[in-house]
Amino acid sequence: MVAIPSAFRSWAAAFIEDEEHYLSRRSVLLLGSVFWAYVTLTDIVYHEAMRIELAELTHIMVYWPWQHRLMQHALMLPVLLVCYSTAARIGWRPARRRVPQQMALALAFSLLMYWMILVADRVLHLLIGWPAAPFGVFTKGDWAVWLSSTVTGLLAYGFGLALLTVVETWRRYHALKLRSSELRRDWAGARLAALRTQLSPHTLFNVLHTIQARISSEPEVAQSLIASLGELLRGLLKAGERDYTRLRDELEFVGLYLGLQVGRFADRLAVHVQDGADVPSVWVPSLILQPLVENAVVHGLADHSGPVRIEVSWDLSPYRLQIKVVNSMAAGGPPGVGGFGLRNVRERLSVQFGGRAVLTSGPQDPSTWVATLHLPVLREWQTGPADAPAAGSP
Repeated sequence: MVAIPSAFRSWAAAFIEDEEHYLSRRSVLLLGSVFWAYVTLTDIVYHEAMRIELAELTHIMVYWPWQHRLMQHALMLPVLLVCYSTAARIGWRPARRRVPQQMALALAFSLLMYWMILVADRVLHLLIGWPAAPFGVFTKGDWAVWLSSTVTGLLAYGFGLALLTVVETWRRYHALKLRSSELRRDWAGARLAALRTQLSPHTLFNVLHTIQARISSEPEVAQSLIASLGELLRGLLKAGERDYTRLRDELEFVGLYLGLQVGRFADRLAVHVQDGADVPSVWVPSLILQPLVENAVVHGLADHSGPVRIEVSWDLSPYRLQIKVVNSMAAGGPPGVGGFGLRNVRERLSVQFGGRAVLTSGPQDPSTWVATLHLPVLREWQTGPADAPAAGSP
């Protein structure tokens, strides 16, 4: 149980290391294309509006026509996707190496923006005879245009990379959370299995001790007890394979165990288990009552030779199931609240229900001990397998 958290930490570290390059190719293609389509649309709308307004005032083409910008952004899309894929591949750590590399990618992309619109101008001129724009390449005004285009491209690239990073980081966090939840569930299942494994030999030892006491003096009774032991073991194995069982089956198993104890202490022990047709169709943790009735037998018979009565009863409300195990005992010295059985029950309740289930145990009066289970109501599915419980309360 101590190794589980350290194993989880090792797994989480390995997962984060494996997910260092967290921008998947599919995300780059999808999100990068959608983002660039948005940038293209806004860029065209803004510059076309400015171009039309200035053309009406000056009759001079200051901004590129929208066809050029559309071609420019179409030509830049593969470059953008390549840069984003490379950014995903190199990652961000160690920062002193990766951040300069990421900045170099961003700068390279933004520097190409101006050159690509010149390419778009030549392509449109060759393909459809579009008049070549009266812009040079190394004229004095082009340096200002190049600088402006570079800054704009750098901002757009950085915003897109940040968007992709946020989306993919959230996806990675969500995947890590799901895997962590699966690990906790597996750990809880392994813990419950370990608790049931501890419980089974404990129960078997007590029953064998009961039979051993009758073999020499009453062999016929011992044979009957051995037959009952076979039924008990079948029930024990069946209950040990699953986390929950029907309340009716749990009460039948408890009745079988107490019947074996009555065979040993027929002159002192009287038991009553509230069962029958009125037992509700609800579910409880398997073998949850077994440690309680064992404690009732052991502590009830301890330190005195008088009669002992053990009662197992239940009470169901719309949102709560209450199960009581009551035993009489010697006046004066009530048993302690510790011990293997009660620790086992409390630990199982903590794993399976958290704070929604509780075990209370203590003297009701000087000669009576009461152990009470307070459980949320678990009802079976209306459709589907009969061995799957569903919570009937929040």
